[in-house]
Amino acid sequence: MKKQIKKRIFNGIIIPLCAFLLIIGSFKMNASASKDGSSGDENKRISVVTTPSGMMSFEDGIETFGNVESKNFALVSARIPGVIDDIYVEEGDHVTAGQTRLFQTDRVKATQAVEIARQAVSVAEFTHRAKLASADRAVADFEKAGVDYERFRRLYENDGAVTKNAFESQETRFKQLKASLEEARANADLAERQTEQARSNLIIASKDLEDSLVQTPLTGYVSARYKEPGEMAGAGTPVLRIDNPSILEISAFLPAEYYPRIMAGKTIMHAYVNEIDLGEITITYRSPTIDNRLRNFEVKALINNPPDGVASGAMARIKVVLGRHKALGVPRKALLKRTSGEIIFLAEGGKARIISVKTGLQMNGWVEIISGDIKEGASIITMGQDQLDDGSLISVLREDKN
Repeated sequence: MKKQIKKRIFNGIIIPLCAFLLIIGSFKMNASASKDGSSGDENKRISVVTTPSGMMSFEDGIETFGNVESKNFALVSARIPGVIDDIYVEEGDHVTAGQTRLFQTDRVKATQAVEIARQAVSVAEFTHRAKLASADRAVADFEKAGVDYERFRRLYENDGAVTKNAFESQETRFKQLKASLEEARANADLAERQTEQARSNLIIASKDLEDSLVQTPLTGYVSARYKEPGEMAGAGTPVLRIDNPSILEISAFLPAEYYPRIMAGKTIMHAYVNEIDLGEITITYRSPTIDNRLRNFEVKALINNPPDGVASGAMARIKVVLGRHKALGVPRKALLKRTSGEIIFLAEGGKARIISVKTGLQMNGWVEIISGDIKEGASIITMGQDQLDDGSLISVLREDKN
């Protein structure tokens, strides 16, 4: 009897309690499921970073490397070949045009040559004076012979006071003295020419002595020393190099196809030397010819008052600007390549929209958009786009400025 009563109590209390607990649990599970379903869309959103598109200036140009050289320099060689006596400057010394002595060759030999030439002038001048004196004496003898000849001629022709033989002897003497006078005058003229020649030789010897001491032809610095005292210096063989660093020149070679597009005095280049930005400089020279073997041509641009760190011999990184124009640009990293071509994704209303584009010039990490449904200021997805499809849900983490 007691067992039956206990069984009824269990069936009347425990079973309804379990049923109640099952209902409560089912309600909570449904509520939880409902809650999870409402956040499902959020879990499917892809995080991205955007950058607004913008109008910017694009450059059409060619990038290459060139050499920095001194616009004004001199390879100084000996004017008078000979042994180098002294070199008065060292590498790095500052020199002033027409004032600073550089080196000298065969000073003793040149000095002796001047002294010999000076003595030759003295001898020639004395000889000339002696010849002039002889000519004067010949004039006097000739004049006396002329008087005697005339007197004998009158005596012979009019009175017959002298014999024919005496007259002919006087005539012969007159002719001889006339010839002697002409010879004396010729000798005097020759001596005068020899004197002039000796003076010219003295001038040349003096100039050789002056040229044996070489002075700098321009203001600048000694950049190289090729020979030392005691070595032989010849014409055309450099002894020193002088560079003027105040005006430098960038020299570069461009492919022949760009020749018609380069205009001296108009085309510009942007130059960097040792990471120093020289800014935009104008091309001042375009070679008048194209190398028929390498198919290139030379261009040059001046650097006036170059900044510290830019010197002759350095390498320059340049971009020759062939044209500039304004156009819509997007970050280059936003571009994706598909089989159909290049695409980008726009962020619009929490979704990604795919846009097919055609690109043009690239500059500083941006690319020109030639065609495509993009407006200025559009939010271009630049990170996370490789996980997107057209219409994908997105969450913008941040927007970078252009």
